[in-house]
Parts: sequence; structure tokens; C-alpha cells
Amino acid sequence: MKSDQPLQSVTTEESPWWGQLSVLGPGLLFAATSVGTSHLVQSTRAGALYGLALLAIIVLANIIKYPAFRFASDYFPSTGNTLLEAYRRQGRWVLCVYFFITLSTLLFAVSALALMSAGLIKVVFALSIPAHWLALGLIGATAALLVVGHYQTLERVIKALVLLMMVCTLVATATVIPEIPWGQGVQLLPTELDIAGLLFIAALIGWMPVPLDASVWQSLWAKAKSESSEQAPTLKQSRFDFNLGFGGTLVLAICFLLLGAGLMHGKSIELQSGSAAFSAQLISLYQAVFGSSTGPVIGLAALAIIYSSLLALMDAFPRTLSSLYRRWQDIPEAQDDHQLSETDPFYLGVLALMAMGAALTYQFFLTSLTGLIDMAATVAFITAPLIAYLNHKAITADNVPMACQPGVKFRLFSKFSIAMMAGFAFGYLYLKFWLI
Repeated sequence: MKSDQPLQSVTTEESPWWGQLSVLGPGLLFAATSVGTSHLVQSTRAGALYGLALLAIIVLANIIKYPAFRFASDYFPSTGNTLLEAYRRQGRWVLCVYFFITLSTLLFAVSALALMSAGLIKVVFALSIPAHWLALGLIGATAALLVVGHYQTLERVIKALVLLMMVCTLVATATVIPEIPWGQGVQLLPTELDIAGLLFIAALIGWMPVPLDASVWQSLWAKAKSESSEQAPTLKQSRFDFNLGFGGTLVLAICFLLLGAGLMHGKSIELQSGSAAFSAQLISLYQAVFGSSTGPVIGLAALAIIYSSLLALMDAFPRTLSSLYRRWQDIPEAQDDHQLSETDPFYLGVLALMAMGAALTYQFFLTSLTGLIDMAATVAFITAPLIAYLNHKAITADNVPMACQPGVKFRLFSKFSIAMMAGFAFGYLYLKFWLI
């Protein structure tokens, strides 16, 4: 029987930052999940449409979600349990709500990311294979990687992809910065917005850096890392890992805003509507400005961003549903000896379900994919303040040692952030369903 106690979580030993690199994992997986279409497409499109006017909004969207994500990262090293155990303690209705949120994205998120990855592969490597066949092959190869390689391989591949995306994106951004017309003055906030513009900003806030339901995945990955290494991270190490990943997502969001502003803003370029088409347009514009030999820089950055999201998602969903099922049976994690492995029938079944869902989507619902994504965006928007509240409640519960709980000022910051998210959610619903 497990103990419901923190796993080395309140130790305060000092160690140099490079001594903590071995604990990196869940935070980088969070970064891989976050830096997807929200950055490559939404941030770049924000720069293309408004220059640097949405920079403050992107930073604000990240800041107000920081407490909820950090609480999720803190929970496992503080208690030895995942966030879904905290949700079980709060009531079955919480598990029902989270299951609904997960179901709203499960059947098409993988389909969309795989199709976008396939489109980028075709552009970067000049392939002529139909995108939907390439996407299905990519899903199969990714599933095989997860099953054969287990969590350790997932972590190693993600670390490589995150490093690749960071280096390539920073290089691409550095070359584009001189293209931004700094001498004409920089507009820090948009002045004229129509309804379409307001909805775009609302979606940008909702998806930046990632919908809040992803906060649960952090604690599940922390548990998987603990089981695979047989050494649980301390609270300090976990925060270092998370802050590094979270900070990286913010830097990349700003980088893609600058890319959009430098390559597209004010140049009368008609932006492509689809995510894959827009990404291909970004690559072609980058090549047109800096030469065809530079294409692989932005192309590899884009591909690493989207594929790392696909890889992380395909691992996150089986872990989430397995833990949800066991928590629904009212089995406390402290009394649950089950360790989910990548060869577990449940894990394999969810992978098969995602593959079949992708095949059906490509066959029958490909033209409806945008509508499904809009539905998920709406669900993510209206449930964000609720998840933030649940995470706040989890980290301040009686089973969390006081040394691991946030201080008074950070609690006030969290409550302010929840109120802000609630305001954004009501504003989004008003714009989408009443004003239009």
C-alpha cells in the first residue's frame, strides 16, 4: 500500500542549477504540448494581422494561467498523488466534468495534429504522398514509439524536439527582427477591432499557452517519471522543471509573433485559412526573404513544434483515461498498486481508439474539422476558470503540507487570475453567441 505523503517534496537542499537537469521531463512535456498550433499558427497570425499590438495580450494570457499550471506541477511532489486524486477528493462531479472536457478533444485533436504534421513533412521534404495517408502512418509510428520505448524514450525524444524547436525558432526570429519596421513606431495595443478581431483575440487567449485541462497531464507525467526512475523529484526540482518549460513557451510565443510581424504584417499578403496551409505559407515567405537554403530552419522548427505536441498528446490521453477510470471506481491512489505501462491493454486500446478516430475523421469529417476545433476552443474557454479553481482548491487542501502550499500573496494572485479567466469566458460567450 502506498503512503499518502509527499515524496521528498519539502527538502530544501541547495544544488547548482545544472545539477537539476536530470529531473527535467514533465515540464518539457508540458512545453511540447503547449507549443503547438497556438504558437505556430495563432501567435504568427497575431503578428501578421496586428504587428506587435497583441504582445501584451499574449504575455497576459500566459501570466493569468501560470498559478493553475504551477499548482498542478506542485501537487505530485507535495502529496505523492496526481491531480486526478485531488479531483476525486472533491467529488465525482469533478471527474465527470473533466471526462467531458477530455472527450471533447480526444477524438479529433490527434487527427488535426497528425494531419498538420503530415502537411509540414510534405513541405519540408517535398513529398507527394496524400496528407491523410501520411498522417495515419505518422500516428502508427508514434504509437509504436510509445509502446516500445516507454516513458523514458518519450522523454528523450521530447527533449531533443524541444531543443530543436528552440534553436531553430530563435535563429529564425533573429533573422526576421531587422525586417520589422521599428522606425515607424510600435503599436503596443490594437486600436480598431471588429467582431472577427475580438473573436480572434479571445481564441488566442483561450489557447495560450494551452487549455487548462492539460494541467492534469503534468502530474501524470511526474508520476510516470517517478515510477520509471524510482526517484521522486523534490518540490524545488519540480518547480525548476516546470518554470523552465513554461518560460520557454512564452519565449516561443513572442518569437512567432515577431516572425509574423516581420514577414507578413503590412505587406498586403492574403493569409491562408487552414493551419497546415498557413504554416506552409510562413515557410515559403521565409524562404522568399532569406533564400531557399534557409527553408529548413523554419521548416524544422515548425515540424518539431507540431510533432512534439502530437507525441505528447498521444501519451497523455491513455494515462488520463486510465487514471480517470480508476478514480471513478473510488480507488484512492494511496491504495492503488496499479502502475500503467505502455503495454497495458488499456493504454493500447486508447491508442487504437485514437487511430480509428483519425481514420474516420479523414474519411467522413475532414471538412468539419475546423468546426470541431471551434467547439473544443469554446469548451476550453468556459471551463478554464473552473479548472483553475479546482487546482487552487487542490493545492490548498488539508492533505497538502503547509510547507508546499502557496503563500498569501500567491493565493491572491491565483484568485485574481481565476476572476480574470471568468471574465474572459463570459466575454467570449457574449461575442460568440449573443453579439454576432
